[in-house]
Amino acid sequence: MGLKCRFFKILFIHFLRLYPSENGKYWFICDPCGIICMFLTYFLVAYGQFVSIFVILLPRPTILISILWILFTGESILAVVSHMKAMCTDPGSMPRDTDSEESISERKEQGEAVSYCKKCRGSKPFRAHHCSTCNRCVQRMDHHCPWINNCVGAYNQKFFVLFCFYIMMVSATGLLMCSIHFYECASTNFSDCNGLITGAPHLVIIILAVLEGLLFVLFTFIMFCSQIYAIAYDETGIERLKHEDVERETTFMESMREVFGGRVSWFWLSPFNSLQGIHYRRKPYIADDILDV
Repeated sequence: MGLKCRFFKILFIHFLRLYPSENGKYWFICDPCGIICMFLTYFLVAYGQFVSIFVILLPRPTILISILWILFTGESILAVVSHMKAMCTDPGSMPRDTDSEESISERKEQGEAVSYCKKCRGSKPFRAHHCSTCNRCVQRMDHHCPWINNCVGAYNQKFFVLFCFYIMMVSATGLLMCSIHFYECASTNFSDCNGLITGAPHLVIIILAVLEGLLFVLFTFIMFCSQIYAIAYDETGIERLKHEDVERETTFMESMREVFGGRVSWFWLSPFNSLQGIHYRRKPYIADDILDV
């Protein structure tokens, strides 16, 4: 597994140099399930492009379909970049082996409220949780997502939200293209829809594309709304799962600015820019709290 891990790190090294993590570290989790989901994600996006070009666009290159294809392609590119940024950005991992349990005990005896992670063998900040897949404590960890092969945390939540948003838009645009294509083909008894693929295979490919679009537009819509809800109420998925009562410190717009970086602008929709201006709220440490996910 170590050799395969190095291969994937080398595979993404050029992208990582172009768009490094906020703390400058290169980040890639060598989890078999996550790597499979990563390739499945790119395969599904590529399949959507194949259908849009060779099954829908080329047989009937109308103005409307051409415009929708340009939109579909742009959304696909933004979705892939958002995915890579969410996957390759350090979500807010804490360093390991920074403190001993004895030193933490001494600090507690001195009256300092501090939390200690036995698996990381170090102290951890408020609202950090331990992820058994990443093998790190992650600041403001929401959950570990196999689709991005990474945790969703303080420093990559924006990219995960954008990934969900753009996949949702890609799926919706693809469904619209399939609907228009099917309607136009049905009106001519499919006589003008003979491209590279004809007959039953043509229909099967369209049906599979529609099923893919319906599945992911629903799934990503739920995930997108869940993330916006979490940002609005300043509550992570783990905190909601464990019914933790975390005192809210910010308004909705303040939380949005913290996650997306800076004031409201079009840059919020861009996965290319860094999160300049982001700050992590500091609060006193609390009792030991470790959750394996």
